Amino acid sequence: MLLTGITVNLCAQNNKSFEVPEDIIMNRQFKVSLDKGNTMQLEMSDFTDIAVAGNIDSILQIFFADISQLQDSLVNPLTSKRIDYFTDLKGRKKIRFQQFQPAGNSFLIDKGELASLRTEQDTIHIIAVIPNAPEPEDRVSHKDQRYYHYTFLLNDVHELQAYFNNGTLNEKINIIRNNYTGKWQRVPYYGNYLLKKDNSISAPKPKGFMANQSFDYITLLASVNVQNYKNYFVPSFSLGARLTLVNKERSFKWEPGLYWEPHFVFAKDAAGKLSTYRNDFFTLTYAQGGIKDHDPMKDFSFSASFSLGYLVHREGAYFDKNTFRLGMGKINLHKTAIEPSLYFNNFFKGVTPGIRITQYF
Repeated sequence: MLLTGITVNLCAQNNKSFEVPEDIIMNRQFKVSLDKGNTMQLEMSDFTDIAVAGNIDSILQIFFADISQLQDSLVNPLTSKRIDYFTDLKGRKKIRFQQFQPAGNSFLIDKGELASLRTEQDTIHIIAVIPNAPEPEDRVSHKDQRYYHYTFLLNDVHELQAYFNNGTLNEKINIIRNNYTGKWQRVPYYGNYLLKKDNSISAPKPKGFMANQSFDYITLLASVNVQNYKNYFVPSFSLGARLTLVNKERSFKWEPGLYWEPHFVFAKDAAGKLSTYRNDFFTLTYAQGGIKDHDPMKDFSFSASFSLGYLVHREGAYFDKNTFRLGMGKINLHKTAIEPSLYFNNFFKGVTPGIRITQYF
């Protein structure tokens, strides 16, 4: 079991070494439909990276030279093949070649002749770190290394050489370079866009922007809370919504929120009978801070956090009229938060300190 676990872990690390790191933002994507169902796709961190990634002839010339020793492994016409080709910041190359046998047998009958048929396309991934990347246009990845990623889906891996020889790929890249700011036409039902200058070029959004690049979102939240008020133990619950606003770099976010919070005071009435008194607050919250791993959904460290609640419904004489609750700072422990607070009324008269503990769901 120990040996198996080590092997699996090493394999996982090896797979990751042939991919763009998860925390790198690929902001632009262009797909080119070639003939015979073949495609080329280019992804970049920033459009200015096309100054390097657009040199497709130079990139492929080096690629063909580096994989020349694999030619004997590429001759089997029935297997589907995958080549991963990765260049790091120091110019070092890593190559991985995989060959897959078909899960079943497929055949083509032509003029009475039966021939084996391959149904899976070959895949080539060419990924590279961009050294000395120019000043970014999109301001998305200005602090991180920038990458480009070519993906080729081909009926036969050797067809890439033919596209290289006839200049097709270089022509398509130049069309993208010179016309990406032009008109794009949305394709109904598919959700992508075609470049009007050349309908063989498509993108998730005009100008090649990736889909869902807006990471702003609204979250509906529920929580239970406990706090002390004077000498009372006061449970409450919160129902509300929080808006998350994220910067382009996915490195910082702002979170305003609005909640309804009934507070419950348990005390004896004039007859000595234990009664429950509900006092409702409307609470405005605000927090801001850095994002971990460029993932807005992950918990983050607040650089500022506060809440301000106002008493809108009052029962009993436990809370004064026009009571506010101010919270400043917050300690997060997974889904539990601890927040110091102050209850006050009439411009900080009758100030009562407290501690509030919140459990989110």
